[in-house]
Amino acid sequence: MESMTIIRAWKDNEYRNTLSDAELALLPAHPAGLTELTDGELADVAGGRKRRRRRRRKNTSRSRSRSRSRS
Repeated sequence: MESMTIIRAWKDNEYRNTLSDAELALLPAHPAGLTELTDGELADVAGGRKRRRRRRRKNTSRSRSRSRSRS
């Protein structure tokens, strides 16, 4: 199988679907490996979930000392 045919079969789903079973058997695995993820795998992806923002706690000792010093 020619290298251009292999690359086209890797990139073009429609072209790959036209290949016979014998041609598909000759097609080597894509070098990038599996490219489809399940819903469970997608849920585990970093950045896939929204994080809650932490609320800043007010430091009351600083705010009291500032208000006293201004008086």
